[in-house]
Amino acid sequence: MPNYDEAILRSRRLNPNAPFPLLHQAVRIALYDEYAARAFYGRVVEAFGPRPPFANIVRAEQRHVEALSRQCERLGIPRPLDPFPQETEIEPTWRANCERAVVGEIANIRLYHDLLPHVGDPHVISVMQSLQAASLNDHLPAFQEAVADALAQEHYHAAQGIPPQQAYEHHGPLADLLEKLLVQLSPHAGSFGLFSPLLRRTTPAMLAGITLGGAGVYLYRNRLSRRNQEN
Repeated sequence: MPNYDEAILRSRRLNPNAPFPLLHQAVRIALYDEYAARAFYGRVVEAFGPRPPFANIVRAEQRHVEALSRQCERLGIPRPLDPFPQETEIEPTWRANCERAVVGEIANIRLYHDLLPHVGDPHVISVMQSLQAASLNDHLPAFQEAVADALAQEHYHAAQGIPPQQAYEHHGPLADLLEKLLVQLSPHAGSFGLFSPLLRRTTPAMLAGITLGGAGVYLYRNRLSRRNQEN
């Protein structure tokens, strides 16, 4: 069953001619928009695992929903029905979802900018300003950084002939960490002189093996040295 103000909610725009007060409309629109963000970020976490920034921001979106829901209860405004768990789809690649999140956070910031002048209740104003600040100062920069990291990771894998869809496969905690290091180093590989060709051809799994092997040799030599000193 659709919401009684479905057209207003879908448009994310206040309607002065509607039979509902502007405050009533603003709170429901804001909550509806937070529903959408929560569902989208949650689906990305389901598909790609609990990776930041989606994993932590989806929890923040839940807090946003709760904050606006409390205003609904305080003002006697019915909470809108949430259709997004059933209708939300995500993008096929990690980068595309990060880019979509950037667009969504910018739209959310703009939404609060449009709603706030029409909200006279000081408590609602405080909540909306807080949510807008979270999107502007925390969520948007996090997703912008994720897009930049994703582009760097895809470029690194493209140099090895790996398509974007496979650029985010997990190799284990150590290998994933080293892969991120390689991604950051790859634009500067030329500064490594003779080592740069080797660096460009090294995979995370290879480097993880080298690292573990080197650590094993170090521990063995250290133990052997201690034995010689004791004798």
